[in-house]
Amino acid sequence: MEVHLAPGQSPALTDPDDLRRFSVVAAAPASALPELVAASQGALDFDGDGHAWVSVDWLLEASGRRSSAEWMKGFEAMKAYAARQGWVRDDPPAIRGHVVWQG
Repeated sequence: MEVHLAPGQSPALTDPDDLRRFSVVAAAPASALPELVAASQGALDFDGDGHAWVSVDWLLEASGRRSSAEWMKGFEAMKAYAARQGWVRDDPPAIRGHVVWQG
């Protein structure tokens, strides 16, 4: 599962069925961070330029899989693994992802 960002564009979720990996891919250099924050529309909260907290609610909505019991079971397992690593926060609910800069 990857969250894709580009300046001036809404965030997009790709590979929602791949629940074994999670990252944020920015189609920009790290210097574009202010533009990406503006474009993220509250879906992400950057933690410096190396990580971002991605809203669980946004992930569920963007996945289009909320009604799939099997997918939700896999998502909850992914979230539980991330929580054991310290990569989940509760308020607001979010999962921490590494940011890959492609610019």
